[in-house]
Amino acid sequence: DGFVRVDRDYVAQAAELARAGGCKHFVLQSSRGANVQSRFLYLRVKGEVENLVQAVGFDCCTILRPAVLLCKRQESRPMEWIVQQFLGMVVRVFPTAFSVPVETVARAMVACVLQPGEGKGRVLENGAIHELGKA
Repeated sequence: DGFVRVDRDYVAQAAELARAGGCKHFVLQSSRGANVQSRFLYLRVKGEVENLVQAVGFDCCTILRPAVLLCKRQESRPMEWIVQQFLGMVVRVFPTAFSVPVETVARAMVACVLQPGEGKGRVLENGAIHELGKA
């Protein structure tokens, strides 16, 4: 319940408040594989929030779907640490396929607003996030 409330409900409410406050372009960080039909709660909730945010009616809505986020955490998450160690080796061979540093995602989000694309909305997958995050 807490995950759904934070990752779907709060984000959808924030989008509605932003629109009411005059926001024209909303940028949402979602997840690779987001899908309202997914059997996995995480991916289903990400798909649901994408639909809710798009329905708010922004002039432009950009959705970023990063793969595994690479970051340093203060709290201990042993399984996540193991996955990140493995991905650290894979990144050397396939730098944009399976992961992305959070700093790259943040730069891509800013670039989306500073260099908006054409159309009402777009979805950027991991490779496009890497490209845009280089700016």
